[in-house]
Formats: sequence, C-alpha cells, structure tokens
Amino acid sequence: MSARLLAGVALVGLAVGVLSADQEAYARLKAFEAEFARFKKETALEMQHLEDESAQKEATLLERIERLEAPEHRRLDATQQAQIDSNTDNWTANAAAIADIQSATNHTWLLLCGALVMFMQAGFAMVESGCCRAKNVQNILMKNLVDVCVGTMCWWA
Repeated sequence: MSARLLAGVALVGLAVGVLSADQEAYARLKAFEAEFARFKKETALEMQHLEDESAQKEATLLERIERLEAPEHRRLDATQQAQIDSNTDNWTANAAAIADIQSATNHTWLLLCGALVMFMQAGFAMVESGCCRAKNVQNILMKNLVDVCVGTMCWWA
C-alpha cells in the first residue's frame, strides 16, 4: 500500500508540476498577446501618420503643378522675346563668323603639324648620323635633306 501511496503522491506532484508549467506557459502567452496588441496599435498609428504626411505632400505638389501650369507663368515678357528675336535674326552672321574661325583654326593646325614633322625629320637625321661612321654622315644628311624636299613638294601639290 505504501507503494500505491507513493505512486499517488508522485502522480499528484507531477500533476501539480504540469499545472504550474501550464500556468507559466499561459502567463507567457498572455504577455505575448499584450505585446502583440501594443505593437499592432503602434504600427497602426505610424501607418496613419505616414499616410497623413504622404497626403499632405501630394496636395502640396498638386498645388505647385497647378501654379506652374497657370497661363501667366508660361508667357515670356517683352525683353526676353526681343532677345530671342535678335538672336534668331543674326544667325546667318553668326554662322559666317563661325565658319571663318573654323577655317583659320584648320589652317593653323595644319601648319603646326607640318612644322612638327620637319623637326622630326631633323631629329631623325641626328639619330642616323650618330649611328654611323663619320665618313658616311654627309651622305646620310643629304638623303634626309632630299627626303624633306620631296615631302614638302608632295605636301604642297
């Protein structure tokens, strides 16, 4: 009998332990539910605030668009219109001046490049004369001079 009694006491102890564990789990569940309700309320308030702010910005932008589309904001005043007319009247004179400047720039660039090529020829003559014996230097320089003369005649032709 004592074994039965011990088993019964153990069963009651186990039931009390399960009951206290269930009460603890139930208390935690209630705390989570309260936390979730608080979070849900805060989120709803934040969403409402963001929606109000967005609606206010949209109204401001629509008001600015309406102001900019108004006819009085889209017209040129007399000084701006006169300046545009004078610029468009002189476009032929401006085009001729630009063409003259472009032609002068092209010729200047061509002469500069020709001068650089001639200096390169002189440099090549110095390199070649430095790489050969002294008795052949005069022959090398004459060949380079003939090369420069023929190149200049072909360039002008």
